[in-house]
Amino acid sequence: MHLRSTAVLLTGVTLVAIFAGTRVSADEEIRPTKREKPSLVNDRTQRAIDGALRWLADHQNTGGHQNTKGKAKGSWNGHVGFKINDGYRLQPMDQRMEGLPHLGVTSLAAMAFLSGGHLPGQGPYGKQTRAALDFVLRNVQENGFITAYGTRMYSHAFSLLYLTEVYGMTGDPKLREKLDKAVEFTYRSQNKEGGWRYAPLAQDSDMSITVCQVVALREARNIGIRVPRETIDKALKYVMASAVTGPSNPQRGAFLYQHESVPFNRNSFALTAAGITTIHQAGLYTQADIDRYCHKEGIQAPRLTDCLQYLNETYEPIWRDYSNHYFFFYGNYYATQAWYTRGGRQWRRWYTRIRDDLISVARHRRGTDGKRRTQWESRHVGDAYATAVAAIILQVPNHYLPIFQR
Repeated sequence: MHLRSTAVLLTGVTLVAIFAGTRVSADEEIRPTKREKPSLVNDRTQRAIDGALRWLADHQNTGGHQNTKGKAKGSWNGHVGFKINDGYRLQPMDQRMEGLPHLGVTSLAAMAFLSGGHLPGQGPYGKQTRAALDFVLRNVQENGFITAYGTRMYSHAFSLLYLTEVYGMTGDPKLREKLDKAVEFTYRSQNKEGGWRYAPLAQDSDMSITVCQVVALREARNIGIRVPRETIDKALKYVMASAVTGPSNPQRGAFLYQHESVPFNRNSFALTAAGITTIHQAGLYTQADIDRYCHKEGIQAPRLTDCLQYLNETYEPIWRDYSNHYFFFYGNYYATQAWYTRGGRQWRRWYTRIRDDLISVARHRRGTDGKRRTQWESRHVGDAYATAVAAIILQVPNHYLPIFQR
């Protein structure tokens, strides 16, 4: 695998053909655009999306699960654990089973249905989407922490984002009290660095967990829930300080996993996608926005052209080394958001590339009803995770989720 640096985890082959010779314009004005042309979600893509939602519906827990005392209804299973370098360490309870009802995976799967306009309790998937919402709500603790079976801040953030999306799309007043608690728990869990880590109130931070919290908090603000401005400002400063800058640095445009002072630090495609998305979610969309902010804070500003070019150069086609690694799905979940915010031809090129790569490795089979099921595989977290994220990415041009509306 061709690496831009030996420290890069999810990097590799420079894009050919579609990005060859293309230079990214960071100063291109971002405007609300008309609905994307139908060719983006073509017939083949729509069949894959439909098949993925059927597969997810088939694999949702409809009752109990071993050792869960019947509380798994509405969830999807996954391996509960956390990243160790480029591997994955399971929770002790998960090591005794084939996965657990996974809160983060359940929230992502539920967002896959929302991405197609399927609201809880309505339409052909009303039963499944209502059960998923009930599962997430059952696991909002009294202090606002959303957790189940050992899940931590990743799952909390995805669950919070899911609840804010449902509230933004439906206005269901039953959600508000728990949302308020979960949002407050999130911003009170931010540490002095301005970031978040696996556990609440951890002293250190990392980029990948921080972006999850910022996206959820930004959507919470969008729907009228109080989020202190200083929370977003501190997170943004942390992210800006994690950017690799300097015209002579061959890795410029990348974002580090943690600050430079942390030993064995690294940068990657996934982390850079997370960094760009965090900056956008904090309300900075142009280079002028970034320059003004960094000048005010007295820090060196990353060049958005370098950041976007880094994504182009380090995109790892799905059939290569990380083909079914959870990094691929996580990284492209955020890269798709970053390019979608840019819009225009750059977005269309990106979506076409990731769309075709995803569909090229999807697995299909016919159900007993004669209709196709489509799934993607993830060798660490599980197939429900991979299938949910793939379905979300493919449906971004639908504009249904509030977080994907320009």
